Amino acid sequence: MKPYRELFWPMLLAGLCAAVAVRDLAHPPQEPQLAFQEWQKPGGGPQSYVPDLNRGTAVELSWLPGVGTGRAQAILEHRASLEVPLTPERLALLPDIGAVTAAQVERWYRMHAP
Repeated sequence: MKPYRELFWPMLLAGLCAAVAVRDLAHPPQEPQLAFQEWQKPGGGPQSYVPDLNRGTAVELSWLPGVGTGRAQAILEHRASLEVPLTPERLALLPDIGAVTAAQVERWYRMHAP
């Protein structure tokens, strides 16, 4: 009888570990969901978020009215060559950004900027 008592706890522990392993294989852990998952998509940002024209990412800039992914990429490419900070008024000076888009962004910044 004594050998069975010595093996009881190690066998019980091994059985529990196997059960947990099988459970984890059947139900793999889910990746945590982002609270603001729509913010990660171009054009999916909130209506009142004000991205910084000098430091914003392409996704953030694409949230501005009239600025899609193409124009956002153009802003990123050309703002590095500017000698002055980029403002909504100066957007029209960049290639690939028209006066209409610059006016839309300027109006939007006037309404939403702090």
